Amino acid sequence: MSTSTRLSDQVRLLPRVNGWFAHPYLVSPITFGLFTLHSHLSMLDSFVEDPEQHRSSVQVPELRGGPFIDYAGDVADIRRFRDRTRQCCAPQLRAAEAINALFELLQGQARGGGLAGLYAQVDPAIRHMVEVFYDVSKQPGARFLERLFYDSPLYDTALQSCMLEPVSLQPRPFALSTPQIRRTPGSVEITAPFVDPIWDHLCAGVGPGTDLVEMLRPYIAEEAFDPVALRTLLTQAPRNAHDAPPAEGVRVRYFGHACVLIEGCGVSILVDPLLSYPGECTLDHYTFDDLPEQIDYVLITHPHQDHIVMETLLRIRHRVRHVVVGRAGGGDLQDVSLKQFFERIGFPSVLELADYDEIALPGGRIVGAPFYGEHADLDIRTKLVHAIELGGKVFVLFADSNPACVEFYEPLRRMFPKVDCMFLGMECVGAPATWFYGPLLQKMLTRGEDQSRRLDGCDLATAQKLRAFFQPEHLYVYAMGAEPWITHITSIVYSEDLPQFQAARGLEAAASDAGHHAELLYGKKEIVF
Repeated sequence: MSTSTRLSDQVRLLPRVNGWFAHPYLVSPITFGLFTLHSHLSMLDSFVEDPEQHRSSVQVPELRGGPFIDYAGDVADIRRFRDRTRQCCAPQLRAAEAINALFELLQGQARGGGLAGLYAQVDPAIRHMVEVFYDVSKQPGARFLERLFYDSPLYDTALQSCMLEPVSLQPRPFALSTPQIRRTPGSVEITAPFVDPIWDHLCAGVGPGTDLVEMLRPYIAEEAFDPVALRTLLTQAPRNAHDAPPAEGVRVRYFGHACVLIEGCGVSILVDPLLSYPGECTLDHYTFDDLPEQIDYVLITHPHQDHIVMETLLRIRHRVRHVVVGRAGGGDLQDVSLKQFFERIGFPSVLELADYDEIALPGGRIVGAPFYGEHADLDIRTKLVHAIELGGKVFVLFADSNPACVEFYEPLRRMFPKVDCMFLGMECVGAPATWFYGPLLQKMLTRGEDQSRRLDGCDLATAQKLRAFFQPEHLYVYAMGAEPWITHITSIVYSEDLPQFQAARGLEAAASDAGHHAELLYGKKEIVF
């Protein structure tokens, strides 16, 4: 039997942009500079000034997920990284300052009169890539022509790389506040754009007669290239065969957090891919071996860092036929295009859905429904609830949608009068608006405003109303962010004492008392319909 050489299942592939955990707002050249200026450099400056405050803060459980760099090495390492960032990201930092100045200009001078004369005051770095306007309430705004930003020098793929790192049980630092500048023993940095086919060769494997190590040589710094060490990160072992679903019916597998695989009628659908590795934790869980060789559709619910996880996406790209995303509004700073994001990182077929658009499937359809709340009341369109009809069964995945009124979903109920399986996020605590969107905000929020605009899912009352409204045969609470392999992204550690888990248990009990089924998921689950 012929063998291929590929990345070992015991090795993580960690995508980074300028050394930071990669997510859509770092890939998009509109928002990268703003995150670098207002988040990354602020934390780096703070660490250089008082490293002990950061080191002590990361040891406090209540501060997990805060703006504290978890780095035990020499302060000089962080200082050099900060100074290099200021140098190599100078064009993007200038663009960020230009964007801030543009909004100041509009707030100061756009009072209802014509706007054409303001363009001369816009920084030439971005002037040709923006349009200024009024909305119908005479409020000024700006539209960013995102494709032009991608086609400009502001989109610098030289800042993109991946770290190959052996899997271990060691907890990872919180990803949003700690740059990956410290290499773990046995790790290798590969500097290549995310769109490069080298990642598919690495993850899918290359056949006999092709030396994968030599293929990787151009992407590794000459002084760091160690073919013997690199070969330890590769394997020729055949993949474990995917456990095919039953010939009849539909199988659903929960992979943790918001990642769900639905298979039936010859179609495979993977929602919000986020997978763990063998040996990464003691909790029983599915891994990459439990995915089919071909994934027909990857569905993305929304653009938060725990739902678009490039560590998984880049690794499975060679298996994916289509990615389905919400349609962006068209140029808003906070609503970057997921279609352009996925195309720029190498996915060949990206389908956009607006509210209640649908895709026909053999034996069913995918419908994109509105996703309410959870985005700090910002105008973000790239978010969808997914309803999937397959093999006569209906599955609705709400992720973190948190409607102010459940009757908002009456159109969805009319489309699907009978729901067989509903997945609902109940992370009802949620971070305040500035926790994630702070670098983009052009007006400071008061503490009260910040705390009231949270990134939260349903609480118990809303969850009970949704259950009563749709009356699903099976209801599963998911997307709680507590599996061990996602703590470095969500900062949540599972505890029955946390309010969100108490709320989920309350839903289970209320459903049971009413003679219905509700279950909090954790780790893995298989359901066959």
